[in-house]
Order: sequence, then C-alpha cells, then structure tokens
Amino acid sequence: MKPVQKIRAFILATLLVSGALFFSGCGRGEQIVPKSEHEKLFDNLTSPLGNKQWFLKAIYVNGVLQPLTDAQKRYYKTYTKTQKPFTATFLDDDGNRGEAFLLSVIQLRENITNGPLGALTRDYVVKELTEKTLDIEVVNPPGTPTQIVREVYYAN
Repeated sequence: MKPVQKIRAFILATLLVSGALFFSGCGRGEQIVPKSEHEKLFDNLTSPLGNKQWFLKAIYVNGVLQPLTDAQKRYYKTYTKTQKPFTATFLDDDGNRGEAFLLSVIQLRENITNGPLGALTRDYVVKELTEKTLDIEVVNPPGTPTQIVREVYYAN
C-alpha cells in the first residue's frame, strides 16, 4: 500500500470509529421523562408557551343552558404560567386578578386578590380540559343561593 492510501485509510477508519462512538453515546445521557396527566392538563390551561386566553362559550345554571349577554359573549380569562408548579396568574374580563392552581386533574382553584371586598377563592371541578376546551363547574358561587354553575370556554 502506498503512503497516501495508508493515510486515507487511517482517516476513514478514524472517522468511522469516532462516528460510531458519537452515535452510540447519544441517548445514554438524560432521558426524557413523559409528562404526567397533571402536567399535560396544566399545559392545556396555560399553553406550553406559558400564556393562554379562554373565551366564554356557554353557561349552565343547575344544568340549564343560559343565553349569553353581549358582554358575556366577549368575556375571557387569561392564565399565565409562573415558576411554581401547577400555578398560574390569571386575569379576567371583569378585572379580577390573582393566582390559579391546578390542584389535581379535576380541581382548579382561583384566588382573586383584587376583589372589592378583599380576597376571594373559587374552587372549580374540571369537567374537561383540552387544548381548545375548558369546561369547569363551581357549586354555590359566593353571593348566590345554592346552585351549580358550569362555565364552558374555548381557546383559539
């Protein structure tokens, strides 16, 4: 073998061995852990990018669909991720602000911090939470007789 051929063969062998070592080393580092159902639902609430706006689609009181007023047809809520797990800030079209906590896959809590009468907590049962649908229900909202109010929202 000529010296030039030996050099080419050496370079080719070196490239093949280093490539094999590189590719066999990939995948042995950090493994990607699949998200839990709770994490997926929180991403649906706030979006994977961290901020999502929800628009009111329907309201049911004690299971009866209520006609929406013009103001309700424009009503929205915005949830924005924070650094705390399963915690978001929120604001709504009524000017309410505060923190929201996805306590479990079926429980959402909103703590309104700027209410005119002070802090207020709303505990919702999550009926459905997908990328495009937020369906939540609250029993006996403050200031009303015992009733079940279901709010259905959509996201673009």
